[in-house]
Amino acid sequence: MGVAHVVQRPAVRPAKAPRSWRGVVLGTATPQRLGRLSALLVVGCLLTALVSALAGGARADAVGAGGTRLAALDTDAGQLYRSLNEAEAMATSGFAADGPVPRTVRARYDDHVTRATQRLAHVASLLPPGGHDAALVEQVASRLPRYAALVEAAGTLRGEGSPRAQEPLDQASALMRDTILPAADELRRGREAALATNYRQAGEFPLTVVVVGTLTLLGVGYAALRERRRTNRILNPGLVVAAGLLAVALVWWLVATVAAADRLEAARGHNTVAAALDEARVSALQARASETLARVDGGSDAEFTARIELLLGGDGLLDTAGSHTTDAATASGIATVRAAATEWRDGVRAGAGPDETRSAFDRLTAALADVIGAERTDLAGEVRAADAVLRGTAAGPALVALLAAAGAAFGISRRIREYR
Repeated sequence: MGVAHVVQRPAVRPAKAPRSWRGVVLGTATPQRLGRLSALLVVGCLLTALVSALAGGARADAVGAGGTRLAALDTDAGQLYRSLNEAEAMATSGFAADGPVPRTVRARYDDHVTRATQRLAHVASLLPPGGHDAALVEQVASRLPRYAALVEAAGTLRGEGSPRAQEPLDQASALMRDTILPAADELRRGREAALATNYRQAGEFPLTVVVVGTLTLLGVGYAALRERRRTNRILNPGLVVAAGLLAVALVWWLVATVAAADRLEAARGHNTVAAALDEARVSALQARASETLARVDGGSDAEFTARIELLLGGDGLLDTAGSHTTDAATASGIATVRAAATEWRDGVRAGAGPDETRSAFDRLTAALADVIGAERTDLAGEVRAADAVLRGTAAGPALVALLAAAGAAFGISRRIREYR
């Protein structure tokens, strides 16, 4: 019999199933689970970096480039309003007198009108077209030439000795007080409010950054502790580094916010004092115009009294400025302003001559200028300090969070390699 030959065939191994996204997303094997964990932690770190960069950039802009623009608008609007009031005070005090307009008065009037025109042009260049503030600027700009023409006509008629000289001056004064000044005042107050809101928002608590960063930090910490229990090993170095970096980013934000908020609060205080004193200076200018008109027309000094009491009365502008300052030098300056305003008021009430009251008024405006200048300087210093603090939050914490993402990915990848 022949021997049967048995042919042995090689064993066929089952083909490996190709990896797919379903396996990664729904798989229950440890490498797949770790892959999902790594992706989740990295996304959390990246999201923390994103919200940190956006919030930091917005705050840095609020006191940096954007804040500088708002501050420039606020300054221009305030100086525009003051220059218009000073021009009106010079017109009513100098152009209403008999005979030719004194050269000094004419020079000061021309200077204030020129400054107002320059401020209008600068404000217009900073404002977006079509808005409410732009309309206010256009309203002032379109009427200021008419006002100047009426004052010029009054000066010409006064020099000629015409009895009709007061007529165009009254028309100019009515145009200024009823139309030009209200528009400029609305612009000024709007800019002050916008700047104050800007500073307040820049110093607010970074809630979104803290919430996202804290949740990511908790997730990294939970993952590190869970992997330690599963493997009975020490904590994963990559996850520990990631957790530490996220904590650094959060602490950075909290420290920067506290420091910037303190500086911006001080800046708001200086701004409040300066705004109240600016208002006091405008009220003094209006009181001066009222005093002059009362002398020329022989009318009542009721308007002068109302304007000067706005400075000196209880809860008046000087009280407001004094209540918002803790600086001894500023408090002393406000006391000097009060003394000068009191001297001027008492002189007018006692019937002092125009030269005496003018000297008292000049001392008042000089004292106001000194205190306002000091407050504006301190305000700028506080804003610069806040800007230096917030500028770092635009990139620093975000970069730290990106490093945390790399640490989390590295730590999980080491665990995944153990299964290959």
